[in-house]
Formats: sequence, C-alpha cells, structure tokens
Amino acid sequence: MSGLWVGCGGPAAEALNKYKPASLASETDVNEWAERSSAPLIYATTNVAATLVSVVAGSDGKDPNCPVEKKDGNTTTFTGGCTDKNGVEWLGSMVLVSEGEDTGNSRYTYDGFGYQESFSCEGQTGKNKAVFHGTISVTGTKAKKEFAIDLRQEAAGQQNEGSCDTTNASAAWEYKGTIDGADSALGEGKQTWSGSGRIGYETRGLVEVETKAEVVDGSVCDYEAVSGSTTMKSGGHTAVITYDGATDCEERSTVQWSLDGKASGELEGIRCSAASGPTFAAWSVALLGALGLMRRRARR
Repeated sequence: MSGLWVGCGGPAAEALNKYKPASLASETDVNEWAERSSAPLIYATTNVAATLVSVVAGSDGKDPNCPVEKKDGNTTTFTGGCTDKNGVEWLGSMVLVSEGEDTGNSRYTYDGFGYQESFSCEGQTGKNKAVFHGTISVTGTKAKKEFAIDLRQEAAGQQNEGSCDTTNASAAWEYKGTIDGADSALGEGKQTWSGSGRIGYETRGLVEVETKAEVVDGSVCDYEAVSGSTTMKSGGHTAVITYDGATDCEERSTVQWSLDGKASGELEGIRCSAASGPTFAAWSVALLGALGLMRRRARR
C-alpha cells in the first residue's frame, strides 16, 4: 500500500506483530472496519487516552489530588499510584509536553497510564482496568498539522454492564497522518485528512489502512465525509471506501464500497467524527474493552 507507515518496534508494534490478519471477506467485515479505519476516526479514537481522567470521573468530578498533576513550564505530568475520591485506583503516568496554546502542537507520552476499580457481580469480585502505552504527537502550523500515533491499549474486566462475564483484550494503532484546515472546528470549516498505517484489535485482528484526502465539511454535509477514500487490506483482500457526501449527503451516513476491485453498492452508518484537537467520541467507549465503569460514570 503506497504511503504505508510502519514503526520500528514501538509499543503498538509489540501487539500488532502478534495479531492475526483480520477477516475482510464480507460486507459485514468491511462495514466493521470502515467504522474504525479512516484518518479522523483513528485520531479521535486514540485521543480518548488524553481525556481519560475527565471521562472516568464523570459527573462526580475529578479528584484534584489523584492522579497527581504537576506542571513545569510547558510540561504537565499526571502520575498514578493513588486512589481517588471516587474509589478509582490510578496507574502509571501521562506526560504532556505542549509548545503553547497558540500553536496547538503537543506530545503525549503514556507509560502504563490508566485506572482500575473493583467490581462485584453475583458473589464474584474482580477489577475493571484500562491502561495505555506509547505516544501521540501533533506538529505543524495552525492550518496544517501532522500527527504520529504509536499507542497500545490494554483492558480487562466486565465484558458488559449487567454481565458477570469478564474479558482481557488489547488494541493498537501505528499511524501517521495530516490535517489540512486544522484551525477549523469540525462542522465549521473544511478539513482534509490523509494518513496510513496499521491498526488492530486482539479479538478481531490486524488491517493495513490508508486514507487519501478525506474531506470533512459540515457546510456541505453534516452526516458523512464529503469526498476522498479509505483503503483497507488484510488476508489477501482489499476493500475501498469512497466518501460521497458532496453528491449524496444522507442522514444514514452512506458511503460507496468495493471489495477486491468489485463495486458493491452502499454501506450505512460510516460517519466521520473528529475535532481539531484531542477529543473523545461516544463510540470510543466501546473500544475500552466494553468496561462498564466508563459507561456508568459517563451517564451520571
């Protein structure tokens, strides 16, 4: 795949190199990966780590003393090894180095940063846990940004709220991309996203992905990307998603798709979701191993 970026044995590669190739042989397979593989979706998904403290706290509010926050110039460090007022145990560390608010450039480094909390279910006890390893960096001018992602996420705990079944899983993203129009908020201006790399989920496998000139412009279409494409490759199959909001803007968020060179009609529910800075998208919660803790806190 042209433009494919592969890292050199970073935190993401530790997981990705062990994943099996994902299935990409059916409409169901393609639809599932299309919801995860575009440049803006990958950017938004991985930046959930940057908002983890606020998301886990929910309406209870963040404990000002845990995780420990220390600022030194343009560097902010969050350190775990403590239990907050809500009973959540924080682990590892997250370091944010920023060039300043005016530039929007930053680098996040995660060293086992995350949380765990005890749960009980029908006489069973255990812990919900989610941690991150790796880096995410953003560089460039206000109008055009470059981003690099080398991130691995590990999760364990209740499979679903209301269920006593437990799960252990990981996910990883090894990706580089660009954003033209990064100084515009989503829906208020035109953004053009491109990027390539590898993404994978322990339970679903690994795919190679590449987005070319995916245009997001709410003034043209609020429900889907305006133009551009995302290509996904795995197991000898190639699927191409073509965004057509400029000519076929639908509330159902439809796109055109092909598999191994054969045009296959429309897929539904393929939205673009991102922002010009670190963001948390509602669908990202499911990527944290379906841990009930985050869902419950987000609804309080």
